[in-house]
Amino acid sequence: MNTKAKIEIALGKTKADMILRGGLVANVLTKEILESDVAITAGYISHVGKDTSNFEGKKTRIINLEGKIVCPGLIESHIHVESSMLSITQFSRAVIPHGTTTCVIDPHELVNVAGVQGLEVFLKQAKKSPIRFLVEAPSCVPSLPGFETSGAELNSAAIAKLMEREDIFALAEMMNYPGVLFTDKEVLAKIDAAKSAGKLIEGHAPLLRGKELQAYIAAGISSDHEASSGEEVLEKLRLGMKIQLREGSFAKDLSNVVHELKEMEIDTRNIMIASDDRNPVDLFDKGHLDYSFRLSVNSGMDPMTVLQMLTINPATHLGLDNEIGSIAPGKVADLIIVDNLKDFNLITTIINGQIYFEEGELKVKFRDEKYPKFVINTMFNLEIPQLTDIMFMVPEEEKVKVRTIGVNEHSLITVSLVSELKVMEKFIVPDLDNDVLPVIVMNRHTNEQYIGKGFVKGLGIKNGAIASTVAHDCHQLICVGTDYNMMIEAIWELKDSSGGLVVVTEEENTVLPLEFAGIMSVKKYEEVIADFKRLEEALEKLTPKISDPFMALAFIALPVIPHLKLTDQGLVDVDKLDIIDVIVE
Repeated sequence: MNTKAKIEIALGKTKADMILRGGLVANVLTKEILESDVAITAGYISHVGKDTSNFEGKKTRIINLEGKIVCPGLIESHIHVESSMLSITQFSRAVIPHGTTTCVIDPHELVNVAGVQGLEVFLKQAKKSPIRFLVEAPSCVPSLPGFETSGAELNSAAIAKLMEREDIFALAEMMNYPGVLFTDKEVLAKIDAAKSAGKLIEGHAPLLRGKELQAYIAAGISSDHEASSGEEVLEKLRLGMKIQLREGSFAKDLSNVVHELKEMEIDTRNIMIASDDRNPVDLFDKGHLDYSFRLSVNSGMDPMTVLQMLTINPATHLGLDNEIGSIAPGKVADLIIVDNLKDFNLITTIINGQIYFEEGELKVKFRDEKYPKFVINTMFNLEIPQLTDIMFMVPEEEKVKVRTIGVNEHSLITVSLVSELKVMEKFIVPDLDNDVLPVIVMNRHTNEQYIGKGFVKGLGIKNGAIASTVAHDCHQLICVGTDYNMMIEAIWELKDSSGGLVVVTEEENTVLPLEFAGIMSVKKYEEVIADFKRLEEALEKLTPKISDPFMALAFIALPVIPHLKLTDQGLVDVDKLDIIDVIVE
């Protein structure tokens, strides 16, 4: 809409399409809740005030709110849609009922498997969605070159081309912070390409502090979603970083940080809330950003401050506060209606002036997606290993000490442990009593059969195996189990189903197929939920100690988050940036 048209609709020369009347407006610009109507014309907010009679015409729809609250649409400042296991279309169906109207997405999961071709599939879907999807160019494909085998590689030349495109919003999280600090030429060329294009550069800097943090920020990196303590948040804020407090399905930093922030009298304008990774059942059972709102408020934070973190703060960070993020004349009519600012129950979601969710149901139908063959058949390179290929063999010993990946509930950061295991016929035996299990990562992207082998403690699986082709970020096949034969069986299942998640027990095998690049489903949201719940029922038979063993397993393979990880190339000491021996000499 041009400037003249915006002026005329604000003057009431064009009658409103819709008026939200008799309610309250959450003004995130001033942190006030005001009695006010909102007039919407041609997809824009045309007037905010108590008297909207001049904007009412014969065809104007009047919605009487009776004290309900109108808020700006919620903005997801950082998420990987692939972790929902849903296509862009089905993800939209899932989150619109929870008030999400804008999403910043980093598709590096898909691009690690299917390259720029895969990115094009996402971009095509995003353009069809009513949600405003801001698609970033993945900065680290693979996340740590030389330490893992990816299905594709985006070098600086490819990034420079993507930065020139209007449908690419920013350079996504720069996970290779060691590459920044070591002034790697390729890494710096990617950063400079984004700067030349005038685009935002997002960050990823877990536990980075002191002069190394300042060097990372000096490179031009604007944000971080990995801060897991109030102290870390404060240091990064003071140095000019924007912080995205994370509440995902596995990594849950929000409550802890909010409790600490309550004690600090600081300006929160540079704090946002992001999901990073959210699985489909959490979206269904808990919600999306509306759940993060409730969690923050229940943790003691002021509701209007939280609402700012989900609306005007991210809009400002993204340079879009002149379009979205607040309720003001001339802004896009992305609005939600809630019952109150504690329970935050969504009544209506309006995007671009159109109602998409109302009275408990979606008001618009979404078309089924068609998928090109190259993103459906991504398991053809996987060779089924022999039993001896996945067992860890050592010289004849009775016992051996092994480096072990220690996983913790709700944290992506692992710990480096040492376990003593028995050896039988030269093969290391799992220690079920102490929860030390074999884990493997297999290459599924190229013809080479690379298998990284190690041990993990903390999953608590008692009898069986689980395997997945969701293994951040290269998404190789990862498998853990109490029995090597069951692990082989799990690998077979994933080969047959073109990727996915599988639980193998003595009684049965349960698979959630993820044919779309081996990381997402081609089914509808409701069908994915049903499949996932069946998988959860099967998981209960394994009695895992950790709440989301598949998510924990997926992040065991990510070599850019401390401290000990496993890729198809071997055991990675993230702190030293080195592939190390499993056996402790």
